[in-house]
Amino acid sequence: MKRAMAEYVDVFYENIRIARIAKTDAGPALVYEDAWRSRKAAFPISLSMPLAESGHGGRTIMPWLANLLPESHLHEIGLIMGVHSQDVLGILSRMGRDTAGALSIGQPRGSGGRLVPIETEADLERVIDDLPERPFLVGTEGVSMSLAGAQDKIAVSVAAGTICIPLEGEPSTHILKPDIPRLKGSVQNEAFCLTLAGMCGLETAKVTTGKAGARSYLLVERYDRWKDAGGQVRRIHQEDLAQVLGYYPVQKYETPPPESMVGPGPGLKL
Repeated sequence: MKRAMAEYVDVFYENIRIARIAKTDAGPALVYEDAWRSRKAAFPISLSMPLAESGHGGRTIMPWLANLLPESHLHEIGLIMGVHSQDVLGILSRMGRDTAGALSIGQPRGSGGRLVPIETEADLERVIDDLPERPFLVGTEGVSMSLAGAQDKIAVSVAAGTICIPLEGEPSTHILKPDIPRLKGSVQNEAFCLTLAGMCGLETAKVTTGKAGARSYLLVERYDRWKDAGGQVRRIHQEDLAQVLGYYPVQKYETPPPESMVGPGPGLKL
């Protein structure tokens, strides 16, 4: 009988450990903490991983985890971290303290609400310009964040009107999406479409636009964050349909790239 390797990655809600993912010889296995399952306010990590079952295997876990990571620049991220670009769990254990939804991977949020202000427009422009080589400021001490999608972006906090970089797992409040040089007006187009959708009665994220030197950017208020009575930023749990249905990021598209070796995505009709 094969023995499990003594290597774990913990999953936290705030400072509460709710599950542990073990790297075993048979593949990853997630086990919920009994104390979490017994809490009245407990929620499952995913609808695909109900609390009624204490453990779940890699076939369910890995697509959910993969959809917390960006779809591009994983090679650069892996090189900076010294982790293989396909080691989803290894990467998230290092950059998963602030992700989509309410959970932190690897370590819980720190204490003290540490934020580093981006003091000048020139500093913000440098951060934006560096994103292709240093996605999510990976490798910067105290920075641990990740967001899904193909477009360059970064999670930030806005405090007293100043854009800041959150440290030690402090929840971000906004997503900053810079312009796409090859697509003229990308920022303005997205802002226009979201504003128009809101005027049509659809519930949309609040957005503003800004300039940093030669770069423009979209600042999107996160819908999965809120402030409690004490002014502390808290997380709201959410997951996307790819996570619920168990699709890997590349399978989100009706026509995946030929090199992906996977079939088409789910489409509107499942």
